Amino acid sequence: MLNAYDWNQFIKALYETLFLTFGTGAFVLVIGLILGFLIYILDNDAIIKPSIQRTIAYRVLSTINDIARSIPFIILLIMMIPLTRALVGTMLGARGALPALIVSASPFFARVVNNALKSVSDNTLEALKSMGASRWTIIRIVFKEALSPLVSGFTLTLVTLVGFMSAAAVIGAGGLAFLAYENGKFGNNYTLMYLSIFTILLLVFIIQITGDYVSKKLNHQ
Repeated sequence: MLNAYDWNQFIKALYETLFLTFGTGAFVLVIGLILGFLIYILDNDAIIKPSIQRTIAYRVLSTINDIARSIPFIILLIMMIPLTRALVGTMLGARGALPALIVSASPFFARVVNNALKSVSDNTLEALKSMGASRWTIIRIVFKEALSPLVSGFTLTLVTLVGFMSAAAVIGAGGLAFLAYENGKFGNNYTLMYLSIFTILLLVFIIQITGDYVSKKLNHQ
């Protein structure tokens, strides 16, 4: 059975998990959309005319994004210790995990955004160009057509963030994963450990079914 102290620990860890998931998600949504959009338009002749400068800008931005995306999260977490301490003043707890989560998930979502925008057929772009649509009109319609895969991609990113938080638990990043890790490692309270794990799985399930529902609604439109 859980006592009052255990419940206080659980509620605190739940708050940290929700803060990290949706707080990080908000930053990742903005940064990832901007990066993914820039990579997309720099590789699209229908929006920007071909040029050497455009090609160089695309290759540089795409390469940086892919390198950042390929670094394992736990390695990135360690690499960012000095920067994290400078930004938030600590490497421990939910605040300590926030910068590394943002830096790790943003390139991932940027690639998802790029792929979602690319899913809009070339025929649609050609038809818009032939009708004399402006650049901003083309961009607006491309985003509208790509809304469903964008929502699916953001859902995947949020689920991935929960996984990253589980990896960060080994350095005391806080949240439900850390609570489960501590109680499982030292055998302090297996009931609290399993409750934490179940809550993490429930959170992932809720994120997934919500994202799938919204994506299907947008797709039907």
